[in-house]
Amino acid sequence: MKNTSPDNELIEQDNEVQLCHQEMPEWIIPFIQNTFFGSCEEHKFQKNELNKYCITCDSAACKYCVLAGNHEDHILLKIYRHVYKDVVPLREIECYMNCSKIQSYKCNKIWVIALTPLPHNGSGSQIAENETCQTCKRRLYDPDKFRFCSISCQENAFSRVEHRGIKHFLVSYY
Repeated sequence: MKNTSPDNELIEQDNEVQLCHQEMPEWIIPFIQNTFFGSCEEHKFQKNELNKYCITCDSAACKYCVLAGNHEDHILLKIYRHVYKDVVPLREIECYMNCSKIQSYKCNKIWVIALTPLPHNGSGSQIAENETCQTCKRRLYDPDKFRFCSISCQENAFSRVEHRGIKHFLVSYY
């Protein structure tokens, strides 16, 4: 039988988060904070929406930015909309970060993961703690496999663990 004391659960969660983020890419925070699907200021054409993200340049791009060669040999991610939220294809982003603990969704026949939490289902009433995202408490469809509902939730959890580790180090050092 599994020991589920609060201390053991916290240690277990911290270990899982640390495993997910052994190498959290530096571009993740600017990526999830970026605004997509607005009009490109540089290209005043129809269908100039910013629906790509250039990891190399750390910027949103439209199809004309890419066609003009501004991002030749750069790493680009395609951004889609799902339930009015920005999502990225799992097969594209998993090459650059560990997404194994982020819940994926089927969107237009491809698996995607959300940049930020999707809207909460139902009345918002809390269900069993272990069936929700560890950060925002959104319901997870497969809580045995996933721990987070979005990239930003995974990043937030990692930042808290890092911050707590630094704080613990400083307290024990001084």
